[in-house]
Amino acid sequence: MTMYEKAMKILESYSICDFCLGRQFSNVSTGTTNKHRGSVIKDFLALSLSNNATENSLSKLQILSKSDNKLARNTLKKKGIISKSSKECYICQNTLAEKTENIFQTILPEVENYEFETFLIGTSLPKEFLERERILKEEFDLTQTEYLKQEFNRLIGGKVGEQLSKETDFQSPEIVIETSPLTSTINLKIKPLYIYGRYRKYIRTLPQTRWPCWKCKGRGCEECNHTGKKYQESVEELAEYEALRITNGFKGVLHGAGREDIDALMLGTGRPFVLEIIDPKVRTIDLQELEKNTNQYGKGKIDVSKYRWSSKNELRDLKSAAERTKKKYKALVVFENVISEEKIIEIEEFFQNRPIDQRTPQRVSHRRADLIRKKITFSIKCTRIDETHIEAVITCDGGCYVKELISGDNDRTKPSIAEITGIKAKCKELDVIEIQDDSNKA
Repeated sequence: MTMYEKAMKILESYSICDFCLGRQFSNVSTGTTNKHRGSVIKDFLALSLSNNATENSLSKLQILSKSDNKLARNTLKKKGIISKSSKECYICQNTLAEKTENIFQTILPEVENYEFETFLIGTSLPKEFLERERILKEEFDLTQTEYLKQEFNRLIGGKVGEQLSKETDFQSPEIVIETSPLTSTINLKIKPLYIYGRYRKYIRTLPQTRWPCWKCKGRGCEECNHTGKKYQESVEELAEYEALRITNGFKGVLHGAGREDIDALMLGTGRPFVLEIIDPKVRTIDLQELEKNTNQYGKGKIDVSKYRWSSKNELRDLKSAAERTKKKYKALVVFENVISEEKIIEIEEFFQNRPIDQRTPQRVSHRRADLIRKKITFSIKCTRIDETHIEAVITCDGGCYVKELISGDNDRTKPSIAEITGIKAKCKELDVIEIQDDSNKA
């Protein structure tokens, strides 16, 4: 069966517009639009029937006329036959042309406030449209079709790209424009900006990320002075401030390679992180200028360095590698009784490449799963301060609870410094002084 014969069979069963008919044969001939292809198919059929006055031919011309073919309608008129009024398309209900233009006009003012170079169109259509298309495809064994969603995406995307001089990107578009043509509504999904950096933290009352008030869950109450926050600032908020101002973004999210305790300093070359800027309206920014402005804003509390562009993949790698990354800490350890020189030496020797088991500490058990984590201490170097205090430089696995490594946490961490020395011990101050980062050693 030829394409024209199959097209006539379709039209005898269903009224189909030019767009939808042409789409059923989109891969048969290229270099034209579906609408033009559908119109040419109908015109060919009308011409082939025009010199034939049989009842069958006139019936087929009536069918073509009802599918809004002007050539068939004019042919019938010349024969003195009044053609029946056009029927709406079985698949799209004659919405394709009108709705494409409507949705295009809806998109333009919505995207004008965003800086972007690449985009992608997505279309949501009623299930009944897609079901009717499926029925037609199966009934007539159509194998060269372009789906209705694809045509909407292509037509709308072509208009947007031409009007705004932007490129379609199927892999990583800066804006995804989700359209609902029948309701002429759209939803924009803006690709976040990802900025890699390292931060250092200089005060002991600063959490890494926002910390909502435990009582009101961030809604605001007397306990938090109606701020919704347990702590009024965080590294995240200090790092995001200038970035949001420059990009006109909605929110910043700091993804760190692990996190230090609120009362711990983060020193050395800093902790690697990726700052995610959600819903940015400006994408072209000077990262060195941003780094400088952020350091001015966070002066005395944090500083950031090594800013460069990052990605969602690097963010994932950074998070997943955090617990496999060596970290070095400086801890001020206080003992309940005098610590002898022999005991100090014993600490250093015993914890050389020593496996330890850590059950989730009591202090975080309300928000962490109750697990036993296996970690390694690679070395502990001790310096005596006085009879009951030492400074311990501890190199260990990422994710190791250093305070509990010192105290033992009622035997939830074994072995511990307290257990090995036989003297109760606790961490009075803790600083992170080095974090390995193979992805950015510069």
